[in-house]
Amino acid sequence: MRLTALGTAFISLAFMGQALAQQATCDRACLTRFIDGYYSALVANNPAALPQASGARITENAREKKLADTFWASADKVIWRFDAVNIRRGDTGTQVVIQNADGTKTMHLLRLKVKAGAITEIEIINANQGDADRLWGPEQLTHVSPLLTVSIREQDRDSYYDLIGATESYWRAFQTNGTPQYRRARIAPDSERFENGFQTTGMVRDGVFNDTSRGFDEGRFIGRNLWGRRYAVVDEERGIVLCMVRFGMKSGMKSQSVATSNDRLVGEFFAIQNGVIRHIQAVLVNVKDEVPTGWPTTDYGPDKGSTETF
Repeated sequence: MRLTALGTAFISLAFMGQALAQQATCDRACLTRFIDGYYSALVANNPAALPQASGARITENAREKKLADTFWASADKVIWRFDAVNIRRGDTGTQVVIQNADGTKTMHLLRLKVKAGAITEIEIINANQGDADRLWGPEQLTHVSPLLTVSIREQDRDSYYDLIGATESYWRAFQTNGTPQYRRARIAPDSERFENGFQTTGMVRDGVFNDTSRGFDEGRFIGRNLWGRRYAVVDEERGIVLCMVRFGMKSGMKSQSVATSNDRLVGEFFAIQNGVIRHIQAVLVNVKDEVPTGWPTTDYGPDKGSTETF
């Protein structure tokens, strides 16, 4: 699919008007239009249609690139999507399934930062079948969970820090599983987790209900190191946190299974209500620990190869 010159002009004019409004404020609808514009440009394979600030930083799978080098000509349409936004910070996080012209699908995670009517940061995780071993199942994403789209009443919303705290409980459980320091995460028993569209928890498997805490409770991920954690987007209205994180191994440890043997770059969305994780969606690709994370990380918490348990 391609835009005509006239179509490109209309998009540019629309963004000019949006940029003027952005100077005052950019609410959820305003930020969502930037996301819409990104995917319109991607499907049209027309990076010039997207308003980038001078010096905008762009990474795909932790590697710095030009926007045009992250697009691909066969991208046909977006068939599944949800968004998270933080109005105060101008941050957005989006997960989509893209259908390609040949019928294949691509899992795509997009983080934008918008300032003064232009995009200053674009962070992408792009995953195709085989990029994260057996974790692949976009056909399982037949609908978007209401837990990812609900507007929570203001008096019922968890605060910015409450949402981060619930998410951090997940990483703490991951980091400490199989050790005397293990502490259970704040996860609802009926929560579901999908990784590259593949449902890994929240269903019956081999006659046993596989809840999201089970793998941690049984120490299946002992030795994993969750480093470079960033709480990239915190959406208080919808109770969603997007965390960018690296999956490696603690120094001197070996993976407990083939499924957890590779280092990975992960973007993980957590839907949280009343301090409890209710739904998880993740996009992940295999990326060696030796590859820089691509963005500044917190100065607190595990680093690459760490043996810490927090």
